[in-house]
Amino acid sequence: MCKEKGCIFSTFSLVELCLLDYPYGMESYYILRLGKDLRTKLMKLRTQLFEISGKGSFCCLEPCIILGPCDCSSTLPFVPCPRLPITIDGTLRYEEGQLFLPLDPTILSDIRTALGTEYPISGIHLGTDHVSVPSESFTIRSVSLAVLTVERREDLTLWNVLSERHLDSDREN
Repeated sequence: MCKEKGCIFSTFSLVELCLLDYPYGMESYYILRLGKDLRTKLMKLRTQLFEISGKGSFCCLEPCIILGPCDCSSTLPFVPCPRLPITIDGTLRYEEGQLFLPLDPTILSDIRTALGTEYPISGIHLGTDHVSVPSESFTIRSVSLAVLTVERREDLTLWNVLSERHLDSDREN
């Protein structure tokens, strides 16, 4: 799997299995893409979840915060950055058929309002199976607004990050 594109065979991802009601096709989402170091740590956690469960949902997509559906043909708007850093206590939560590291929904409310989108989960998506493991706390120090497209063709799932814009927090240094 390369950095920007993923290809998963015979596996169902969050967007296919839980929330979208389409037989085949492509959907696009605004996401907050996490910094590379944090993505690497979260991929290790997802590997651990996969080893325990054997469920392929932990191999789909990359760990990210899904903000909601979007039109992939439009350019990325300028939006407010959530106040950084954000500390996540590492407690896994399973709701709406998704396993995620929860965030306070108010942290994402301004950016979701600016984008005109909604999503039932506020947190870092990990997979769609209910598994419990001890986890460490994480700190989000850097995010980018991006468009994620997910396409399903029979037993093949493809995902791609189309465009990305780094967001700067109004934190004081």
